[in-house]
Amino acid sequence: MKISRPEKKPIIAILVKQTVSFFLGMCVLTIFLYGVGTAQGFMDITQRMLLRLALREGLFLGVGSGYGIMVDCWLLFCGKFRYVSGIGVYMILGIFGIAVAALAAFILVVAGGNAA
Repeated sequence: MKISRPEKKPIIAILVKQTVSFFLGMCVLTIFLYGVGTAQGFMDITQRMLLRLALREGLFLGVGSGYGIMVDCWLLFCGKFRYVSGIGVYMILGIFGIAVAALAAFILVVAGGNAA
């Protein structure tokens, strides 16, 4: 039985995956805190802060996912076909991040929290 080493992954692919995972976790946590705060009656300033944070994290998640798509496409053209599924995952995460950012911006504008 021959023991083989796992295939080496490019460092940029690892860094992008970890960064997108971090922003996904932070985005989900912020949305959860906003939902709990709405049910528990958090102060308005705290709710606006959570919405602004969700807006930024959603945008960072969308941009990071776009970069992940570009990196996976580049690796795909270099002949590493195992990154095909990553493109679909990054697309879903990018759409999720942009949707969260759009919803947070909409709630901020409707609630009148966009002024200073």
